[in-house]
Amino acid sequence: MSIKLVMRTKVALFFTFLFPLLFLFVYSGIFAHGNPVEVVYMFGPVVTLNIMSSGFFGLGLQSVMQRERGSLRRYRLAPLGPGTMVFSSLLANYMLELPTIALLVFCAMVFFHMPLQINLLTLLILVTVGTFAFAGFGLTIASVANTMQEAQVYNNVVWFALLFLSGVTVPLPMLPHWIQRFAAFLPATYLVTSFQAIMVGGESLFDHQAEMLVLLISGTFGLLFAWKLFRWEKEEKISTRAKLVSLTFIVPFLVMGFWMNGRGNLTAKWKGTYSLLSHEPVAVEEHASPVQGILLSDFENPEEAEKLLKSWQVLTDVGAPGRSLGEFDVISPGANGTGHALRFQGRVESATGSGRGAVIARYPFTLPAGVPSLRGLQFEVRGESRLFQVRITPPDPTLPSPTLTFIPDPDWQTVRLPAAGLATPNPGKSPWVLEFRVDGPPGNFQLDIDEIRLY
Repeated sequence: MSIKLVMRTKVALFFTFLFPLLFLFVYSGIFAHGNPVEVVYMFGPVVTLNIMSSGFFGLGLQSVMQRERGSLRRYRLAPLGPGTMVFSSLLANYMLELPTIALLVFCAMVFFHMPLQINLLTLLILVTVGTFAFAGFGLTIASVANTMQEAQVYNNVVWFALLFLSGVTVPLPMLPHWIQRFAAFLPATYLVTSFQAIMVGGESLFDHQAEMLVLLISGTFGLLFAWKLFRWEKEEKISTRAKLVSLTFIVPFLVMGFWMNGRGNLTAKWKGTYSLLSHEPVAVEEHASPVQGILLSDFENPEEAEKLLKSWQVLTDVGAPGRSLGEFDVISPGANGTGHALRFQGRVESATGSGRGAVIARYPFTLPAGVPSLRGLQFEVRGESRLFQVRITPPDPTLPSPTLTFIPDPDWQTVRLPAAGLATPNPGKSPWVLEFRVDGPPGNFQLDIDEIRLY
């Protein structure tokens, strides 16, 4: 019946399905500047904001409104207990949430070319756990509030704290350090940072099992309070003692907050995820000395143009046969006063019109023998403001494939791609593969590369 009421009400339909899209377009178009990589980062806050709104103002306030209007009286004589009412409200809220999330994913991918860098099952689990947790929040507030005005006060206090202090509106690395430490006590932080770490940092859901457990525990507490404190009539008042007992709802967040702050690398981890969104490539550390490293290619060979045909390969995405194009050229001058550099250029297209074509430049190389402590790959790069990805694929499939996504600047800059797997034993026997990939919306691209070194 709750779902039917939403479907029959135009205002409810607007705020359930269309209003969340407004936040998506604001976050993606204004905050992320339409950059697909930044849209990935902002997608977690958008989903979290939608889940919070559904829990606080959809489920929570509707429960109070139904009680104050006397709508619950029609159910009181039916063989329905408080538990049935609470769980049915939760289920209706969840079933309305799923199509909304699907709509957000569809619009983000179609209008902003957001790469869906998350498994669909993982996405469903995050949405389910988040919806369950914030439903507990909304129902707890609805249970302890005696009037609609009181519920709105409680909702606004909690809502604005979560909105501005948990990374939903302002990225956590941009906030003062003390706010970042306080954010570790807020449930919205767990959902936002889990989304960002998985979608941007490539982490797994298993790495965030502690956050998911706390959200599940808090949601369970909220449902139990809503069940035990459920009231059919507005004349029934909740006691001050019951309100104080309901404060145990925040105990899991206190435990989690102290535990996260005690880990020591909390803010550094958030900053590391945020740094992947820079419009500039990851530059060499300021304290690092000019390491020459082991030169793989500097494109200074007089026969470099012919050599390119033997060492570098161009691949196009199979989803866009005959449409995406790529080629190499040796240009002059190169980076840092060198004579030459490699230019990787072409056009990304899609035969199906989906805008998902890709062009890949591949360069196989072998690790030199007798060189210990290789930490990664370094190169100079410049190009157009377009999304590129650099990746190292090891010969052993059990080893990780380090990947870095960046948007180059028109001026030469140094990029370092850490790759711990380069320290693997028995170097020089099997080729590794260096890949530069460009995909996303159709259009021309150009990327200049020079001084490729192992360091």
